[in-house]
Amino acid sequence: MSLKVVVVSWGQLTNVVREVQSQLSGEAQIELVEGLFDQQTTLEMARQIEASGQVDVFVSGGGNARMLRHNLQTPVVAVTVSGYDMLKTILQSRTGDETVYFVHFSEIIHELNDLKEVLPFPVNQVALKTPAEGEAFFNELSRQEQPVVIVGASLAWDLARRHGLKAVYVYTPKAVLEALERAVELARVRRQEMEKTQRVQAILDFACDGIIACDQQGIITAFNPAAEMITGISSQGATGRPVGEVVPSLKLEAVISSDRGLFNQLERIKDKEVMVNKVPVIVRGEPRGAVATLHDIVTIQKAEHQIRLKARREGLEAKTTFAEIVGESQIIQQTIAQARQYARSEATILIMGETGTGKELFAQAIHNASQRQGQPFVAINCAAVPENLLESELFGYEEGAFTGARKSGKLGLFELAHGGTMFLDEIGDISQAIQIKLLRFLQQKEIMRVGGQYTIPVDVRVIAATNRDLLAAVREGTFRADLYYRLNVLPLHLPPLRERKEDIPVLLRDMLFKANRALARYAPVIAREILLHLPAYSWPGNVRELQNIAERIMALALTANLSEHQVQELIGMVLQQGAYEETVKIKAGDLSLRAGERKDDLKKEIGNLEKEVILEALRQTRGNKTRAAALLGVSRSTLWRKLREDIS
Repeated sequence: MSLKVVVVSWGQLTNVVREVQSQLSGEAQIELVEGLFDQQTTLEMARQIEASGQVDVFVSGGGNARMLRHNLQTPVVAVTVSGYDMLKTILQSRTGDETVYFVHFSEIIHELNDLKEVLPFPVNQVALKTPAEGEAFFNELSRQEQPVVIVGASLAWDLARRHGLKAVYVYTPKAVLEALERAVELARVRRQEMEKTQRVQAILDFACDGIIACDQQGIITAFNPAAEMITGISSQGATGRPVGEVVPSLKLEAVISSDRGLFNQLERIKDKEVMVNKVPVIVRGEPRGAVATLHDIVTIQKAEHQIRLKARREGLEAKTTFAEIVGESQIIQQTIAQARQYARSEATILIMGETGTGKELFAQAIHNASQRQGQPFVAINCAAVPENLLESELFGYEEGAFTGARKSGKLGLFELAHGGTMFLDEIGDISQAIQIKLLRFLQQKEIMRVGGQYTIPVDVRVIAATNRDLLAAVREGTFRADLYYRLNVLPLHLPPLRERKEDIPVLLRDMLFKANRALARYAPVIAREILLHLPAYSWPGNVRELQNIAERIMALALTANLSEHQVQELIGMVLQQGAYEETVKIKAGDLSLRAGERKDDLKKEIGNLEKEVILEALRQTRGNKTRAAALLGVSRSTLWRKLREDIS
C-alpha cells in the first residue's frame, strides 16, 4: 500500500502543488482537497478523511495547518517560508516606490519583524481574522493613491487581485516542494512505526504468557489477553490505570526504579498460583517503566507433562514387518504364518527361542500387522535393567517415592505404551515382586506407580519373550505358575538357525545387500564355504552370530571385486579368527565321545561343554565379557546369566 499525503489546499496553493508534485520521488500518493476559509468546515472534512484511515500525513499552509495540528491525531506538515525566501520575495515584489504589505490570516510573524529592521524600505505586517475584515482592508487600500504591493498566501493574494492591487504569492514552488518532501518522509517513518506497533501488538495478543507493562508513573500500558485469562481482569478495565490498583499483589511499580529484574517468583494472584518474571524498562540509562510476564503454574505443569510424553514417545515405534523377516525354509514360513494369525488377536503372546533368533523382530512385525499399528511399541530387556530399577521403569513413580526421585514423578513404560504394544524381552529373569505386579496388570489392565495411591487404567497388549524354559522354572519355583499361564496364551516358538541352515544363503545375501551391495553377489559362495567348513556347527548365537560373520567379512574385504579363491581365503580367515573350527571339533568330536561314554547324563555334559566354550572365549579375550559375548554370538546379558548359572 503506497503512502498517502493529503494536501488541504485553497486557491493558488492548489496550483503550486500541482506544479511541483511530479518532482517527488518514491511511491507516495498526493491527494488535493480543496478547503474553505471556514475552519470548522475544513476541520470536519479533515476528520472524515482521518476516520477513513486513508491518510498518513496532512499538508496545509498558514492558519489551517495550525488548526488541523491541534485537532487531529494524524501528523500535519505546514508549508513554511524561510527567512531568506521571505526577504527575497519582499525585495523582488518592489519595483519602484511601492509600499509593501505582508498580509496573512493568522498571528503576527515575529521573524518578519526582525527582517523589517534590515530592509531599506518600510514593510507593513497585517494579521487579519476574517474574510470580511480582509474585504474592508483591501477596499481601503484600493482607494489610496500611494502604490502598494501585497505579499500573502492564498486568501490575501486572491482578495488583493480582486481589488486591483499588485500581489505576490508568498509560497514559492521551492517551499511547497520541501513541505511535500517532509510530509512523504514523515509518512514513511510513521508507517514504519505503525507496522512495528502492530507487530508488537500481535505478539502481545497471541503470546501464551500473560504480559503486563507500565510506564514510569506505574500506569498500565499493556495488558494482553493471556494476562486477562490468568488474572480474570479485563484489558479495558486495566489499561490506563495504576498497576498497584489493578494488580496490587504483583508489586510491579517497585521494579521501575530497580536496576535488575526478578525471575521465577511464585506469587498468588486472585487465588491462583502464578510464576512471575519482572524487569525494569531502561531507556538511555533512565527508567521508563517495567514489564511482567505471568505463567500459570497449572499450564506449566501440563506443558511439561506433554513435552516429557512427546520426548519419551519419539522412537517408540516398530520398524520391522513380516515382509522384512528373511527365510525361505518351511519351518520359518510356518512360524511367520502362525505369527500373522496371532497378530489378529489381542491376547498375550509368549515368544520362545534361543538368543539371536529374532524375537524382537517378530514382536515388531506382529505389532505392525495388528490393529495397534501406528501406536507406540515399547520394548525393554528385563535382564539388562537392575532389579531395583526395573519396577520404576515399567510402572513409573510418584513424586517423592524414593531418594533421588524426580519432583514431578515419572511415567512408566506401560503408560507410554498406552494404546500400543509392550514387548518384555527376557521375561524369565524378572523377580517375584515384579512378577506379582505384572500379573495384576494382565488380570486388571491397570497399574500403580511406585509410591502411588491409586491405580491407572492402561490399554496395552503384552508380547513377552524368553530363551529359558519357563515351565521348568515354574517347577523349580522361580517363576509363578499363574503368571506363566497368563503369558502363555499364544505361544510362538522360533526355530534356531541350525534347524534351518538352508536359509543361510538368503540371510547372508540380505545382510550383505543392506550394508555392502557390491559384496551381496558373493553370498552363495560365502554360504557354501561356511557350510563346508562348519557342517555340524550348532550356531549357538543363531542369526545374530551369522550377522557377526557377515560384518567380519565386510571389514576384511579390501575390495568389492573378489575371485572365488579370494572369497575362500577370506572365509577361512574369518572362521579362524572366530575359532569356529575348534568349537565344532569340541561339539562334534568330544561331545559324541563323551555322550557315548555317559549317555545317561547328556544334559550335564552339554552344560560342562558350554562352560568350557565360554571359558575358552574369555581366555581368548583376556576376560573381556563384551568381546567374549560377541565372539560366541550371544548377548552380554545371556553370557552373564550363563556365568551365574555356572557359579550357582
